[in-house]
Amino acid sequence: MRDLLPTLLEYDPGMLAIIAHRWDVDLGKLDKREAAEALASAMLDPARAAAEWSRLSDQERGALQTLVSAPEHKMPEAQFSRFFGEIRQMGPGRRDREKPHLHPASIAETLYFRGLLAIAYDQAKTGGQRFAYVPQDLAAVLPTHATGYDVEADAAPPRERGQYEPQTVQPATTTLVDDLTTLLAYLQVVPTPADHGALSAQINEDLGTRWLGEPHPARTALLITLAGSLGLASAERGVFKPVPSHARAWLERSRPQQVRALAEGWRDSTLYNDLWHTPGLEPEDTGWRNDPLLARQTVLTFLEMVPPDDWWPVDEFIKLVKADEPDFQRPAGDYESWYIRDATTGEYLRGFESWDRVDGAVLWFILTGPMHWLGLIDLGDEGALCRLTVYGRALIGATDWPDRPEEAEHVTVQPDGTIFAPRTVSRYDRFQLARITEWGTAGDPYVYHLTASGLQRAAAQGISPDVIRSFLRRAAGGELPASVAQLIEQWERGAGAAAQIVRAVILRVPAEDTMKFVTETPELRRYLGATLGPTAVIVRPGQERDLAAALQAHGILVEFDES
Repeated sequence: MRDLLPTLLEYDPGMLAIIAHRWDVDLGKLDKREAAEALASAMLDPARAAAEWSRLSDQERGALQTLVSAPEHKMPEAQFSRFFGEIRQMGPGRRDREKPHLHPASIAETLYFRGLLAIAYDQAKTGGQRFAYVPQDLAAVLPTHATGYDVEADAAPPRERGQYEPQTVQPATTTLVDDLTTLLAYLQVVPTPADHGALSAQINEDLGTRWLGEPHPARTALLITLAGSLGLASAERGVFKPVPSHARAWLERSRPQQVRALAEGWRDSTLYNDLWHTPGLEPEDTGWRNDPLLARQTVLTFLEMVPPDDWWPVDEFIKLVKADEPDFQRPAGDYESWYIRDATTGEYLRGFESWDRVDGAVLWFILTGPMHWLGLIDLGDEGALCRLTVYGRALIGATDWPDRPEEAEHVTVQPDGTIFAPRTVSRYDRFQLARITEWGTAGDPYVYHLTASGLQRAAAQGISPDVIRSFLRRAAGGELPASVAQLIEQWERGAGAAAQIVRAVILRVPAEDTMKFVTETPELRRYLGATLGPTAVIVRPGQERDLAAALQAHGILVEFDES
C-alpha cells in the first residue's frame, strides 16, 4: 500500500487540518502539498509517533496493531469494520457541518481522523476492493510492539507533574501474561526438548516475533524460566510440557493476579540470572558463581527511596547504589575472580574501575529489562528515565496489589471457522482454543482457524468433538454458526474432509451430489475451471485458499493434500 505522503495528498485541506490539529502541527497558510509534506514529516517523527501511540486507548491500540500485523499492513474494509466499527462516508461539506471527528462513532473512525489509518481501493484476488491500511512508513515508526494494556488502569488519580518529564514514553504493559499463555499452549501441542538451549532455540524459531510481544532473547529466557520455576511446566521424559493442574490454576487467575505471580516469581528465582542476560556483557563459566537474588533485593530496596508517582533518572539511581552499597552483588568485595568480557571489544572487565560497565549495567538491565517486561516500570527517553507503575509500587510494598475484576469477553467464531480471541478473553480459554485449532496471527485479537488438521490434533490429545462443541459454545457465549457445527459433526462421524485440494490444483469430492452442489452454487463455482469428471474439477490458479474458505462457510470440511 501507499506511504504516508501519497495518502495525505489524497485528502482535502479540511481533512489535513483535522489530522494536523490532532498531531499539534501548525499548517499556517501552506498550500495543500506543502501542508501534506509538513504533516507527513511530523507524523513520521518517532518521538511524535510514540506520543500519539501513548494517547490511544487499549482498544484503539489493539485495532491498530491488528492492522499493522496484517500482510502489507492492510485488511479488507468490510472485515476490519466488523470488529472495529465503520468509518462513515461523507463529503467535505457534510463532514465540516457534522464534525464527526469531534464525536467518532467507532474505534476505526477515531483512528481515521487521527491519520493513523486510511481507506483506499486496491486489487484483490476477486478484483478491486476497499481496504483499510496503515501507510507503510508510518507503520514502521509506531511502537506497536507494546500491545498497550494500560497497567495504570488500576492506579489512583492522575499524578502531578514532577521534576522530570520525558519526551518519549514506553509504557509498561502486561504482555508477558499473554506471551506466557502462548508459550504454555505451544508446549502443550508441540513436543519440545527439555534441554534449555534447545528449548530456547526452538521457541525463538517457531514463535519469535510472530507470537511473542518482543523479540528479545533475554525476555524469551525469562518466559521459559518462569514457566518452570512457577511449576507451570516441567520436564517429563525429556520433553518440557505444562503441568495441567498448576497451569490451569494460573491461567484462570485475573490478570493482576497473574502479573503478581510472574513478578514475585522473578524476584525469588535463582534460575534466572540477570547478570548473564545483561546486554554488552559476556560472562565466562569458569567456576565462579553470583547470587542473582542479591541484585534484585538491592534494586527493590533502593526503589523505596524514589518518588513513588514521578519519573526519576536511572543514572542517578545507579550513582546512589554505587555510593551507598557498591558491593551489592559481591558480598566479599571481590572484583577480580569474575570472568566477564566486554561483548564488543573482548576485554576482561575486572577491578572496581569496571563497576559501571558491569555492576551498573546489571542495575540498568534489571530496571529497563525484566521490571519493564513484567509491567512494573514505565520507561522514558529510551530508558534514561523510569517510573513505577501500580504493580511496581505494589511489589516494593508501597501500595496493595490491585485486583479489579475483569469484564467477561468472548471469542468470535466466524462461519468459515476463523476464530478471534481478544487479549482480554480468559487466558485459559485462549490456551484451550490453541489446542484444537491452527494458529493464525498474534495480537489483539489473536486469530485461530478451525480446520481438519486442528481437529486431528485435538483428537490426538484425547479431546472429543462433544468437548470441542461445548467449549466453543461457552467461549463464544452462544450457539455456533451452522457451518462450524457441521464441520465438527463431519469429523465426529469419521467422514474426514468432504473435499480435498491437491497440488495439481484439482478439487476432488467423494460423491457426485457434492460436486453438483459445488458447481451449482455461484459462490463456489466462481473459483472453478474445467470439469475432469463427476467428482473432480480444476481450480482456477491461485484460488485454492479462497475456495477452501468458501467451501467451509457452506459446511464442507476441506483438507489440503500436500504429498
